[in-house]
Amino acid sequence: MPAERGVGEALWLLIPAGQRANGAWIDDTLVQRAREKGMTARLTEAGRFPRQRVEVLRGGDAGALYYRRGWTDGLPIVPPTLDRVDAMLRGCGRGRNESLGELDPLKGVATVERVAANAVMAGCAPEHFPVVLAAVEALADPAFNLRGVQTTDENVAPLILLSGPVVERLEVNSGFGMLGPGWQANAAIGRAVRFVMNNIGGGWPEAVSFAGLGQPGRYTLVLAENAAANPWEPLHEELGGENVLALMRAETAVNVTGGLDDLASVMGSAASAFNMAWEGKAAVVMAPFVAQELAGQGWSKADAKEALWRRGRMPRAGFDRLWLRTRLIGGERWPEWTKGQDAVPAVARPEDIVLIVAGGDIPIPQCAWFPSWGFPPCCIVKEIGA
Repeated sequence: MPAERGVGEALWLLIPAGQRANGAWIDDTLVQRAREKGMTARLTEAGRFPRQRVEVLRGGDAGALYYRRGWTDGLPIVPPTLDRVDAMLRGCGRGRNESLGELDPLKGVATVERVAANAVMAGCAPEHFPVVLAAVEALADPAFNLRGVQTTDENVAPLILLSGPVVERLEVNSGFGMLGPGWQANAAIGRAVRFVMNNIGGGWPEAVSFAGLGQPGRYTLVLAENAAANPWEPLHEELGGENVLALMRAETAVNVTGGLDDLASVMGSAASAFNMAWEGKAAVVMAPFVAQELAGQGWSKADAKEALWRRGRMPRAGFDRLWLRTRLIGGERWPEWTKGQDAVPAVARPEDIVLIVAGGDIPIPQCAWFPSWGFPPCCIVKEIGA
């Protein structure tokens, strides 16, 4: 029978939920957690789906049903019909049953086909799929600590940085408004990664994920290098690739209007205590105007990182009063580089700052600081496939 029919007729849908290597469905665990947390008033259909690869939905609203099952982010989705999933898989060069890894915390196996179903739901076009695959492989890397990211009470989100010719080819926004709405690639790629984390890894809010507030970046947080306006070595060359995806962790995005000293000031005042405690890496988005001005004065990217590290510090008195130091982590358990200084740097070393030139090229520059979270230090680099 055809994979998709007209409105009001049967939809043949690929189930997007995760299974463990032994075949068990992660939703069977999630529905128990949801009941324990009193979430069933919203998740009225949690765990209620056929335990098979394909579901035939006759005359129903897939988006409304998936919302009640806990499979969406609250926004409308594209139903993952068989023909849409097949179109996503076509040309990706990967077998549909190939595993990209087991995703924490519930160890769902991220098969290429199951990831494709979630990418369809997120609104990805087939040309976006290689980026999603690279991101999911990065999520599965133990260095990302997906279990920690999924279950922490912090508000951390995956931060995806893209660099190389793929940015222009996929129309990823790297200029004006790149962290806002209007571009399919930025929105859908990050959204697909979140669906994979929730539906295959099991990171349901409140049931498994205990982030106290969450953040808008948990919908999508994808940005790209502005190659045309970058005066320095491209990020993809710095990281050793042609079309590169770098996956980091971000507690939030802090807007900075101004130049290098303004960035450094915000880095010191908005430093992440978790990042300092665990010696993580953090990201800086430098506006083209600032980067070009520094390059015109003979500065290299390494010089800019060094200056940010030296100037972006928290005064000792404020550092010693941090809630994390006074209430959770004793003073002796902190890294040596945080001790014995009048002001403490936001990161351990200049090279722990990942600097990317992006955004609109205007003389009142808009930069951003992405304080990080957790351990181990994390900037996972993947080459994006064809």
